[in-house]
Amino acid sequence: MMAAWAFAMAALITLIPANMNPILIFSVAGSYQENLIITGVEGLWMQGFQPLGALVFFSAILAPVFYLLSVSYVSACWTLQMRLPFMGAALRLVEALEPWNLLPVFAIACMVSVVKLRTLGTVSWEPGSLWILATAVLTMLAIQCFDRKCAELYVEGVK
Repeated sequence: MMAAWAFAMAALITLIPANMNPILIFSVAGSYQENLIITGVEGLWMQGFQPLGALVFFSAILAPVFYLLSVSYVSACWTLQMRLPFMGAALRLVEALEPWNLLPVFAIACMVSVVKLRTLGTVSWEPGSLWILATAVLTMLAIQCFDRKCAELYVEGVK
């Protein structure tokens, strides 16, 4: 559980620059556009795809943040043998958000989009893409290290 805590905290830290730095620069006929995760959400929203924009916002920004916070909280409580409030709620949140934590899928989608967009113009990777990759890898490691059964037993013992 200590490893899950460490990976989740590291992923939370890398999530900040992943959302603050451009991912790609796309250039066509002298016009260029920098893209952040949130600008993709804004673009979908402005083009009339509000439900899709909301889904991307939830699965690429909101769910990863709350998932990683919940894993960190439960793992820290278990590792430090602390009895803190809302551990059961945090564990339920981990279980509910894990399938919605789609940042690793978003990272793969970025790579696929670069291949497709290169036929239309020039695409260059920006620092945000490395931060997204780091966050995706750290999140997958946190998922693998988080022992849900162990956490459930600990939470039940705390009640």
